[in-house]
Amino acid sequence: MNMAWKKHAALLLCMLLLIQTLFAGCASLPAASPQEEQAADVPETILWFNATHAVLTELNGWDYNLFGGMEATEENRETMIPFLDEWWGVTDRDSAIENMDWLLSEGHRTEFSEFMQELEADGWTEYSEEDIAAMMGELLEDEALGKSLAHCFMQYQAYGPTSIDGWDYSRALSLLGWYYIAGFYTESEALDKALEISKELQGKFSSWDEFIESYMRGYEYWAEESADPRRELYQQLKQRSDSPYRVAWDLALEKSWE
Repeated sequence: MNMAWKKHAALLLCMLLLIQTLFAGCASLPAASPQEEQAADVPETILWFNATHAVLTELNGWDYNLFGGMEATEENRETMIPFLDEWWGVTDRDSAIENMDWLLSEGHRTEFSEFMQELEADGWTEYSEEDIAAMMGELLEDEALGKSLAHCFMQYQAYGPTSIDGWDYSRALSLLGWYYIAGFYTESEALDKALEISKELQGKFSSWDEFIESYMRGYEYWAEESADPRRELYQQLKQRSDSPYRVAWDLALEKSWE
């Protein structure tokens, strides 16, 4: 066997080993999960809408890759209608529109801002959070509520009158999906309104973290309890392979539906 033939044989062997290695590496890649495959079929703009309330969608046990959190089936419609009645007092298209108008024009943010401005005008800024909690607790005869309001007042001083805006807008966007599932809005109506609200949101906040934290502050004002469990869930969602927050906050939101 001459030297040239040996070199040629060695080269062929190296090439075969390289091909086997490459194929083995491809075979070892994990298959996409059903959730990832499903998300791949959803336009990014709709995924952006879904991300604004993905924490709540996950808490409800629904799918944050789907507009409305579930497929628009008759069975799910029958589930959603009593859900909206119980939590929102929405029973038909008229009450759905009325509720949406309230959220977008007032919501909890107006009440929050007015109350906090009254406290500010009355000189409560001179006191520490602990002092405010004690005084509020005594005035309201509710220690837990006193602590909650004191915490909210500190948040107001730090972030201003728009401190909890994310709370109302997140809920409005979640409701639009639910209205669609319940049959109170058509899909196009719900998506068109979601696009309008979402473009406004991008001008109010600079990132998912900023928006979600505003939502959390609003939750604390409404629920009178810490939002830390929800904050932890948000961090968990950010780490998932199909994370709803993989879509950029500053995505160019575009209409892709009829």
